[in-house]
Formats: sequence, structure tokens, C-alpha cells
Amino acid sequence: MPRIVARPARRGFLHPATRRDIARALALVGPEAAYGLRSIELVHAPPATSDGLPPLGRFCVPGRILLFEQPRPPWRVPVSLAAETVGILERSGAVVVEDARIGVTIVQWPGDSLRDFMIVEVLLHEIGHHVLQHHKGKRIARIARTRDHEAFARAFAARYRQAWLQRDGRE
Repeated sequence: MPRIVARPARRGFLHPATRRDIARALALVGPEAAYGLRSIELVHAPPATSDGLPPLGRFCVPGRILLFEQPRPPWRVPVSLAAETVGILERSGAVVVEDARIGVTIVQWPGDSLRDFMIVEVLLHEIGHHVLQHHKGKRIARIARTRDHEAFARAFAARYRQAWLQRDGRE
């Protein structure tokens, strides 16, 4: 199993997924998916992304996944979000409201929805990148076009989404 390293979140931020949540997600995907994964790290976030959302996570070859701290909800995103992004957030349980008067999008995360989003849409997605990269035997060289890498990672996360949400008798 990979090491799970947690750096404390800064003031105004939090790590929605705990070490225990990460360990449960790794048990869900099994040892074949985790094989070769060296670490999963809860770290400080870099600056915001171009789409206005806070940075979520990153796969770093070989075998390292970074999960970034998140601003405490509600998120105030200074741009209008793409329909696809809104769909992903809402499917994950977020309540997304665009306030055209002040030019921001407010993203609320009720209950455990932010944690579930970080596990399913971020951690499992990044594990999907790892699986594709590692099982092709390429440790450093990128083995697929970005579009194909992303499609594989999305499909990998989707495969485990229902199982993650059902583990507590939800959905």
C-alpha cells in the first residue's frame, strides 16, 4: 500500500478526505490498482486554476498523487462555470448557484458531498491515471494523448463511483 501523508491544511482550508477515507478508497479499487503507487499526499493548494475552481489533485509520475486542500465551503468562484463542470459538481452533491448580479458562482457542499467528490472525482480519477501509466510499463514517459488519458481516468473513477457511495448505504 502507498504511504498516505497528510500536511495540515492552512487557515480557511480543509482536507475533505481523511487518511481513513483514502485507505477505504484504496481497499475499494484493490491491490492491482494501487500497485506501484508510492504515496498519496494531502498537501497545500497551488494558485487557482484558469477555470476558476480551486486546484483539486494531480498525478505525478512515477506513482505519486497529490490531493490539494480545499477552501472551506461555500466556494465563491469568480467566473461562470462550464455546463459540464456544473454537471460534475451537481452529480457529486454540490448545490451550484450563479449570481449574475455580482459575477460569481456559489458552490455549496452539503453533508459529506465534498469528501465524496474528492474521493470519486479526484482521487479515483488520479488513480486511473496511475493505472494507465503504470500498467503500460511506462514510468516517466506519457503513454497516451491527454484526451485519452483523461477519458481513461474518468472511466476508471466512474467504475468505482457507485461502490464508494453505496458503502455507507447511500445512493
